[in-house]
Amino acid sequence: MPLCVRLAGALETGEYPMQFEGHMAIISRGAGVALLLVGQALLWGNARAAEPSYDDYVAQVKAGKIEIDYTAFRLAYAASPKYAPYGTIEIVSKLKKAYAAGDCPSAMAHAKEVFEINFVQMEAHKIAAVCLKKAGNEEEARREYAMSLGLFSSVLKSGDGKSPETAFVVIAVDEEYSVLETASLTPVKQALVNHGGSAFDRFEVKLPDSERTVTLFFNVDRPHAQLARTLQKQQ
Repeated sequence: MPLCVRLAGALETGEYPMQFEGHMAIISRGAGVALLLVGQALLWGNARAAEPSYDDYVAQVKAGKIEIDYTAFRLAYAASPKYAPYGTIEIVSKLKKAYAAGDCPSAMAHAKEVFEINFVQMEAHKIAAVCLKKAGNEEEARREYAMSLGLFSSVLKSGDGKSPETAFVVIAVDEEYSVLETASLTPVKQALVNHGGSAFDRFEVKLPDSERTVTLFFNVDRPHAQLARTLQKQQ
């Protein structure tokens, strides 16, 4: 089935094709097919173990564990003192330029810079996966690809994007563009709107190989609140 047809039905089915180096994966928001999740840890029967911190998750991934709860990972970052939703904009721009120029060594160096600030930056993991694969490092490439896929799936599971009430929830604005790019959706218009006391980015996006457009909503409360806190501290 053509990609544009699958994307056209995505808003009805909740399944989004993910484009990655010429391969297609279908990501569903359904709990039964959620990728790379682990069960809740229990202590003494019904007692729940303390949730891992952002640093705990980073250490787990660096040690090779990728079967983690990526939503919890993202939210742990947003709750940590290291949270900087706008802190990697310039580095990611350099990363993309290096990758577009075919300079994977420089791209990998920039990706490492990004990870020092934000280890859940989706685009950096995706580009790192491609560069590692080109370098013949299949094992690390698969790990980076799994990270990118897990983060992408996490955003999609947060809503369906059809309305403010069911918006995709992001912890950084760059997650919006990573999701759209990964799903091969082209932004046509974007506007910041307020609804019910929350802030949303409303996108009109064009489906690939088609002139049809759809509207998607992203909840941006977390990055906006962090930006307000940062500006307040600077005053």
